[in-house]
Amino acid sequence: MEHITSPDDPVRIYPLVADSGNQRVLGEWLADHGTFVVVDDDRPITEADIDLCIVDGEGLRRHRDDLESVKAEARPTLLPVLLLLSERESEIIATDRGEIADNVLMSTVDEVVSLPMRQAELEWRIGALLRLRSQSLELDAKTKELRRFREAVEASGHAIFITDPNGRLTYVNPAFESITGYDAAEVLGETPALLSSGEMSERYYERLWRTIAAGETWEAEIVDRRKDGTLYTAYQTIAPITDDDEVRAFVAVQTDITERKELRDRLKRHRDIVQRLEDPIMLQDEEGRFELVNEALCEFAGLPASELAGRDEYLFMDDAAAETIEDRKAEALEAEEPVRYSISPEFEQSGKEAVFHTSRYPYYDETDELAGTFAICRDVTDLEERTRQLRVLDNILRHNLRNDLTVIRGLADRIRTESSGETAATADRIVSYTDDLMTTGEKSRSITELLGEEPDTRPIDIASLARSVAEGISAERPAALIDVDAPERATADTTFKFREAIEELVKNAIDHSDRDAPSVEIRVRVTDDTVEVRVVDDGPGIPAMDRDVLVTGRAIDDLYHGSGLGLWLVYWIVERSDGSIGVVDADPRGTEIEIRVPRARDDGVDE
Repeated sequence: MEHITSPDDPVRIYPLVADSGNQRVLGEWLADHGTFVVVDDDRPITEADIDLCIVDGEGLRRHRDDLESVKAEARPTLLPVLLLLSERESEIIATDRGEIADNVLMSTVDEVVSLPMRQAELEWRIGALLRLRSQSLELDAKTKELRRFREAVEASGHAIFITDPNGRLTYVNPAFESITGYDAAEVLGETPALLSSGEMSERYYERLWRTIAAGETWEAEIVDRRKDGTLYTAYQTIAPITDDDEVRAFVAVQTDITERKELRDRLKRHRDIVQRLEDPIMLQDEEGRFELVNEALCEFAGLPASELAGRDEYLFMDDAAAETIEDRKAEALEAEEPVRYSISPEFEQSGKEAVFHTSRYPYYDETDELAGTFAICRDVTDLEERTRQLRVLDNILRHNLRNDLTVIRGLADRIRTESSGETAATADRIVSYTDDLMTTGEKSRSITELLGEEPDTRPIDIASLARSVAEGISAERPAALIDVDAPERATADTTFKFREAIEELVKNAIDHSDRDAPSVEIRVRVTDDTVEVRVVDDGPGIPAMDRDVLVTGRAIDDLYHGSGLGLWLVYWIVERSDGSIGVVDADPRGTEIEIRVPRARDDGVDE
């Protein structure tokens, strides 16, 4: 029913004139006015789209209810009704005091034209009613716009407040209350100075007021204080509201960016740290193109970050190394798991050579979608050289030591077989000592090999391995009772030397037992995330120094026996398997050593 016309649109008029003569005259008159369109009265007025209704006395009697209905539906806009009334029908609106009846004029009729119809008066009355209708439509539109604006302001997640020209608060929205902790009743009439944190300088506020007083918009970050005393950072926009170039009010919008600023500061700190690291670090998309590189990578590549952006390793290193990296990136993306590898690239631009132990991780964007890989390349060039030198030294010493010990053992064996008494006993002790020294040398070699290689884990069936270890040691030491309690399969990700760790623990328990028939149990259990291996004995208990070696890996100044070095080997095997070790006293006596290592899938199992 609400029809809004532009100045060029015709006015839609609905006639409800019962008198045929008046109907004809009205129709002819309306037809002569190009700005009027007569709406077909075959369509009920309750369904018509009109701007004004013209009715006579009989039409008012017949359609009064419908007229009241359409006028009520149009509210708050005005749908005007013009009544054509002859003098003989004046009783419709007259009372005994000669006044217009309220129940008629106020609810149905907006204006009256006396019959016989005078065209000038009719045109004037219609024009006046249409102006009133136009004003009501404009007012309604502005009211709705204002209501929508207020609803938007009330629903906004940003703090919005309005002040008078003197800066006193006249309105705050719910977000202001939520962010600052102040209720509207507490702040109206106050100034925004009640939020002052003391963090902003006087010059800041001087520039703010100078800007908005000049009719310009102010935008800047500000640190304010909530009612509870905590600080928050906001991005604030303040704009003047003017009327004829005179400032009537100020409206301010604050966006709470506290978390964003803290994140930005953290990212800056992290970026600074990454840039200062001596090891190359890089972020690459799924196609392998560099998105972020640090200064260390630029130095090795011999190129600035601007030239590396959007390119890959083929730009600055030999093809063989670049192909290896490409394969490792594809592996990390496909499995969505970290990969570790060593590489020795040749950098063509800088002429540098290096050995890197690289850890490459899958990288996800802000929507948790796989977006590429992130790599940290640890420069181990010097470490590799020292390791190589230590291996050479170890090989030489172990070779010479083993040869000399073999000669000593041979001589002691001959003396033992050819002598008796104290001489034979001494020779027997020499044989035992040389065996211990040769065993220690082998353990030293295992530790050197383990620490000299990049950690490499693989799926190993710990249950099968435990049974195999028990079977082998039982054959060597038949006096010992070795029991295995394990499921059919228990697969863990461990180093290839994990067998040596279990063997060392079982043999150590047997060698240091005070019983004629030592008893050792190997228990294997599987949890959701780990495989647990417990070695339980009934011996005298493990010394404090050995416990310390097993649990912490702290080096011993003087390894007082071969088992000290062996337990140190156990620690490093478990550490290289991303596992942990715990030691407790068994009940009623003995020791229980528990190893936990990560559980693995059951594919590709080694035994």
